[in-house]
Amino acid sequence: MSSIQESELVAKLTASAEDPERQVLLTGAHIVTMGSSGVIQGDILLHGNIIQEIAPRLAAAVGDAAIRIDVAGSIIVPGLIDAHVHAWEGQLRGLAPEADLATYMNLTHEGLATLYRPEDMGIAERLSAAQAINAGTTTFIDNSHNSRTRDHSNAAIEALLDTGIRAVYAAGAAQAGTHDHQFPQDLLRLREEYFSGVQDRVALRMFDIAPSKESWAFAAHNCFDLCTEMGAWIPALEELVDAGMMREGHTYNHCAGLSPEIWKAIADSGAAVNLSPRSDSHFGVGAFAPALEPNRHGLQEGISSDNELSYGHDMFTEMRTLMTVQRGLSFAEECADAESVPSRYGPLDVLRAATVGGAINAGLADKVGTLEKGKKADLVVLKLDTVATRLWGSVVGTVVNYAGIADVDTVFIDGQVKKWAGRLVGIDYESLARAGEASREYLLESFGRSLGDARQGLR
Repeated sequence: MSSIQESELVAKLTASAEDPERQVLLTGAHIVTMGSSGVIQGDILLHGNIIQEIAPRLAAAVGDAAIRIDVAGSIIVPGLIDAHVHAWEGQLRGLAPEADLATYMNLTHEGLATLYRPEDMGIAERLSAAQAINAGTTTFIDNSHNSRTRDHSNAAIEALLDTGIRAVYAAGAAQAGTHDHQFPQDLLRLREEYFSGVQDRVALRMFDIAPSKESWAFAAHNCFDLCTEMGAWIPALEELVDAGMMREGHTYNHCAGLSPEIWKAIADSGAAVNLSPRSDSHFGVGAFAPALEPNRHGLQEGISSDNELSYGHDMFTEMRTLMTVQRGLSFAEECADAESVPSRYGPLDVLRAATVGGAINAGLADKVGTLEKGKKADLVVLKLDTVATRLWGSVVGTVVNYAGIADVDTVFIDGQVKKWAGRLVGIDYESLARAGEASREYLLESFGRSLGDARQGLR
């Protein structure tokens, strides 16, 4: 396809964006459905924001009004889903490539976070959404624990609504410095002001970094799903389990150092879990993500990137890291003659975690995570003609073990094109990056550090 034809197509797609009856037909791809159909060679028909049909040959049955996109020689996968990210840190990306957990806490929560203005929150959310979309992530669960005032929360939500990403906004209290202590009660206002209408692309949850019976009772009483950091360090963990307060609609991040009894309680409760393959080892949350435990307890885990302070948002790298860690731990148990060693992961297992598992974590398994008739039109087109992907073998193996962000050609979210021919659509990244640079400069100068210091590596 020529550049002129590509420009004409994206112009058609953007011009018809508000038409709920619009049909878009993508033809000739290797389609990884992650559902019962497995991998098929064929076409996908989108009707508004919904997948209308997937079949080997649809072109003859579709009317002339449909926008037709030839993606022959490409792979289409469900939009990737990041089950836990702190999107409010968007402009802090890359500041501390060697940080451990103590440095992370000192630099973010006890330092730069205390200086955020509402506009810094909005810029951060937009930057994080742009990075995610560029990388083929169509949904993330935003664990937003720097909501210092009502205006900070408002700015974050409005940014997410504006970017076009699908998100679960999990609002939580700031961890240090001056803030309004408006949580958890402010969740009720946010639900009324932003989430009582018909839009369903951004959802609301509670984020609870320090679980207690009181906070979980508030969530249950007011019908809020919640996200929380989870690990052996939670003081009230056994008390919460004994009280039967774990439940469906809970999403647990990290899950480091948990006993078999806690894992069983999570599985019995219907709660969801996600693992942080890079974050746990990088920051020292645990030596490795507990990659054997979800399978051992019958749970479908999601995958989390956590934050961009030390490394970029990249679900392809997260999938590869999870597969390597899981296989290494499995081999180690096998060598130690352990009983009931979980099967070693292959590419399909980690792609399932990055799609189906993410959807479960987000409470959206009925809407996204697989490419199936009736589900939301969230999908990613990967090129097969790049240096990285040409001479490919297995379709799923290529997605996980060879493809990367540079191979993400096209992204649809809720039926709208958000990346086309390798470029973001509807996001002026040059202007956004300049705003991010100005915000970062303000935060660093207020913190008493310079960008030069940061580029030497804040430790």
